[in-house]
Amino acid sequence: MTGAMQIESYRKQLEEFERRLNQELYLYYSGQKKRLEIQTIYSDYSGLFSVESIREVEAEHKNTGEFYSSRRMSLKKIYEFLIDQHLDSGTAQMMQENERVEADRTLVWEGKEIPLSQVPACLRDEADAIKRRKLNERYAQSSGKADLKQKTIAQLHAAALNLGFKSYADARTHISGIDYVKLLNSFDEILGRQEDGYLEKLRVSFETTLGFPFREAGSWDVAYWWKKNDKKHVFPAANLTSVIQSTAVELGIQPERTDAVQFDLERRGRKHPRPFCIPVSIPHDIKVVMLPEDGSRHYAALLHEAGHAYHFAWTSPSLPVEHRIWGDRALSEAYAFLLENLILDTQWLARMLAFTKSKGFLHVGALHRIFLVRRHAGKLCFAMRLCGKEPCDNVAHEYAETMKKYTGLQHNPESWPDEPADGFVSADYLRGWILESMLREYLRSKYGNTWFMNRSAAGFLKEIWETGLLYRADELCREIGMGDLDPQVLADELSEGLRS
Repeated sequence: MTGAMQIESYRKQLEEFERRLNQELYLYYSGQKKRLEIQTIYSDYSGLFSVESIREVEAEHKNTGEFYSSRRMSLKKIYEFLIDQHLDSGTAQMMQENERVEADRTLVWEGKEIPLSQVPACLRDEADAIKRRKLNERYAQSSGKADLKQKTIAQLHAAALNLGFKSYADARTHISGIDYVKLLNSFDEILGRQEDGYLEKLRVSFETTLGFPFREAGSWDVAYWWKKNDKKHVFPAANLTSVIQSTAVELGIQPERTDAVQFDLERRGRKHPRPFCIPVSIPHDIKVVMLPEDGSRHYAALLHEAGHAYHFAWTSPSLPVEHRIWGDRALSEAYAFLLENLILDTQWLARMLAFTKSKGFLHVGALHRIFLVRRHAGKLCFAMRLCGKEPCDNVAHEYAETMKKYTGLQHNPESWPDEPADGFVSADYLRGWILESMLREYLRSKYGNTWFMNRSAAGFLKEIWETGLLYRADELCREIGMGDLDPQVLADELSEGLRS
């Protein structure tokens, strides 16, 4: 039987592993390392993530009486973390290879050699619709990641079967505690009721902005559509950091330790273009990384990552490691969305950016948000099919059909390998959006529409942030007194966005 000393040993190893892994991820994606090297880290902790360790913790959890609720919760968290990392350890080499392909491969476009990582930026800037479609096709054909992605999925499935699960999807359900079928069905219901209005609004906006029939539009047009409707002069890169810092100061959520959250905004040649937050050590060493540019998407991105960072930085250091590093990922996504969606708040725009004539921008922003929700519902649907018990007969075709069904836009079938191997993260976003809508409604009702300037609202946020990942999203809702996690709250907000 696993004793108290053995649990402390697990905790120590988990914290060491998490710190080493996240430090490696930070150094690589921030452009300070040429190659991602995580396989060695997983090898060093192979005993921790072994089947034997998983079974040992599982048995201890089963043998611990219901009276010892805190111990049972801790053992369950450790058990889930070990399974999660056991599955990931089998694909570490493939992840490294995928990053090498992304970093080293290029395509020739209009006489220039473009790194694959720069293609999304080129699509965003390309004004010619035919060229955007062709560049997207070239990108999908040049990535050469389909075989590697198939191997990754096969490895995850095999590892799940070895642990006694029916499929990788079944393993993820067991680890997360999320009923993915029920969650997707709830979104299918609310999105189905909005579909006609959504498609009509998107059609009008696309045709007005891009100047060609909506039936010809594809996912490769979205970034350019958003760029054309953005207000770059309102969101200059020069003011980005000061606006985010002013928001944190006015609300009163800046960490007590000034060095707890570090914003890495330096330009490096190999720096990953997508913003991210890496909690190297919660709550003392949190990195926020991005390449700042003009435009609202950069403000939204930095606000989003700051939401993650402040949650991690305010997490109580007295919590056992399992409640700081492992739990319901929808929690932190909700806090990130709460800050991100300030760019769709009329009063925040007026206060922080003197942007008072924002109606047109807010209309397109609300429409873009609905698109994102629908896209992630599609991603979850595809992940459930891809990683389920029965194999897909035609993965590429199923991907394109699924994503078009949910978003209304064409998707290149050959782009399916660009989706994360673990598409179930989309469930975290979907549940995070629900919780965010409920939290914002709660904050407005209790502290007013300008809650983002209210120190009492900050006190409330810091109080729930201190609990780290102790609670699940639905548990936190009940603890606060908001009831169950309710998709209808998000549905009502999205419907309001369609009417704007």
